[in-house]
Amino acid sequence: MPQPFNKICLTVFYSSEEYKIQTYTGEYRDLKCLIQDRLFTDDFGQCGGMGRCGTCIVKIAGLKENPGFLRNEATTLNRIAPGIDDIRLACQIPVDDALSNVMITVL
Repeated sequence: MPQPFNKICLTVFYSSEEYKIQTYTGEYRDLKCLIQDRLFTDDFGQCGGMGRCGTCIVKIAGLKENPGFLRNEATTLNRIAPGIDDIRLACQIPVDDALSNVMITVL
């Protein structure tokens, strides 16, 4: 029997605008892809999800589970935003239930 899709509702702040977004588990590979597809961001996620460029940096408030740093994320964040809490690379955040009701600010 196929699994039902879990609806995920989140708020994204980008260019002084607030966007309420609904998606579901499995619709997007990662948060970078969701933001690019829904908000048509310029110059966002230029390395294509490798965690190296830092162009998909976001601040996340209310994340239920922290998936931990993946790939090159820790090194990239230490280089561009050392010591800042709740800062992540959108390309390293999976779109799953942990994103329900979070507030994301594209930096």
